[in-house]
Amino acid sequence: MAPPLVANTTGRSLASYFPDVRPALLLAIAKHEFDPGQLFKIDPQMKDRPKDSHLQLSEAGILIKAERDASPKEYPSFRSLHDPLHIYFNILMHQLIASGNHSSLIDFAHGSSKYISGLYKLYLEYEWPQVLEYHFKFHNRCIVEMQEGSYSGWGHVDADLMSFHLFGHPSHGPPSLAASSQGLQPRTCRSNIAMHFLTGNARHPGRLGRSTSAANAARQTTEQALA
Repeated sequence: MAPPLVANTTGRSLASYFPDVRPALLLAIAKHEFDPGQLFKIDPQMKDRPKDSHLQLSEAGILIKAERDASPKEYPSFRSLHDPLHIYFNILMHQLIASGNHSSLIDFAHGSSKYISGLYKLYLEYEWPQVLEYHFKFHNRCIVEMQEGSYSGWGHVDADLMSFHLFGHPSHGPPSLAASSQGLQPRTCRSNIAMHFLTGNARHPGRLGRSTSAANAARQTTEQALA
């Protein structure tokens, strides 16, 4: 049975918090059936999202529009992956709040925040196409774990995947100043949403990311993670 797309006890729908995400995608994410390679679909405002498409020959010999995938062309920069991944994590966070599963909520809040910070470090240390390969393999593994009810996997490093995809592919230099200024610093307000909810201080978790206290906490957490 699919989980209800309700974000809190007041009856607000998940779609009311994420109006730019199609309901079918919200349902797929909540059921852990979403294809990670299609993350760009949940961030319509991604500025460097490619607008062109190409045709490919189907098995029936008919030209059809090619399906976009998890390639460097679709995610040419850290921000192009970070922003939709941030939305994806927030959707799951709201769904866990609605389900009342506090244990999984804490695991996921901690793990997803830690993962975003770690992903940024990988971006600095290794070639970006290799980091993409690592991320999507890791993301698929986490989806399988979440289907089985475990949300703690986001907080753990997969040494085997790192060895296969990253080692031997160091970055050729630090990212440019222009790239670093395009929202590359990880966001960590998800942990604040979870903690405020668990302590009874949040009636509308979707609004907490805009508060000054959450922004200050996010900056402090990011500085500690990247130190």
